[in-house]
Amino acid sequence: MKSPHIHFGHSIALTALVIALMLACTASAQRPIERAIILNPLANPAAITADEGKSSWFTQVGGWGSFGNYGLHSDRDHAWYQQLGAYMEIFRKGNRSSLAFTSQIEFIADLQNDINFNPRAIFWEEGLLYTHKIGASYLQVGYYHRCKHDIDNLEIAQERSLIFGSIMASYTFPLSLLGDEDLLMSLQYDHYTVTWDRRTPLAFEDGTKDWDSLIASLRLNSSWQLPIRYAADGQSDVNFYIDGYAMATLYGKGNWLSGQLRAEIAKKTLNGEVRFGLHVEHLGDTGIPVEPVSGTLIGVGIRVMTAGSVR
Repeated sequence: MKSPHIHFGHSIALTALVIALMLACTASAQRPIERAIILNPLANPAAITADEGKSSWFTQVGGWGSFGNYGLHSDRDHAWYQQLGAYMEIFRKGNRSSLAFTSQIEFIADLQNDINFNPRAIFWEEGLLYTHKIGASYLQVGYYHRCKHDIDNLEIAQERSLIFGSIMASYTFPLSLLGDEDLLMSLQYDHYTVTWDRRTPLAFEDGTKDWDSLIASLRLNSSWQLPIRYAADGQSDVNFYIDGYAMATLYGKGNWLSGQLRAEIAKKTLNGEVRFGLHVEHLGDTGIPVEPVSGTLIGVGIRVMTAGSVR
């Protein structure tokens, strides 16, 4: 076991993450579905090959799903949430390079019907993600197309539709905090190429937090793993996770921040990982009502994911 250490440059990144999460209580930004995860197809231990020079097509599939309740929420639009995300690895070169297709949805329901489960909005994404391993780190580039649509909006005679696509690049690297490479960090830059914010009635298109003016965003993710129990093979099968993100977004009229902090207990199985936990998130513009509002959300839920490639 290596002695705990963090290099000085990486300490700055950690400090920036903590500060950004603290500032997020008065901040705003858009909500990519994958904002709170680190996706890396090359990190799936089940897909590792012994032949570094081998080229393979359609080598693996993976993803994640989550469901939970916002027990505390500062707006009327959030009560229940569900996320489904998947990736399909199209091409792989040994354990060094990967090209994958991804697709995600985020479903939001409120309490405004007689069963306290009223579909309110759905966010949708698809993208292409290329990953290349450099030593113990990973460089990723890709393109994501994202959109959001209201559900049952005729009942309230209001609608806010969003389209925003971006070219992205990220750098993911491990650190040793209390154990050997127990902390995973990822820094991602998105440059927006497609932006659209249509509000009905048109009277609400007043430029307030208008996603039409998106320019770029910078996001820092972290995931810290603490083993709790070890299986007979010496590998941890029960872990405690603390993870989060901080994101700064450049709009045409200013800069905003967003962030999340989450704690989970996870059980590894042969086919994936099951996590149960609590998270706190602030969104300065939730992207749902035609009159933009901020939202502070405290939720509890369960997540199921491919171990290794989804953190």
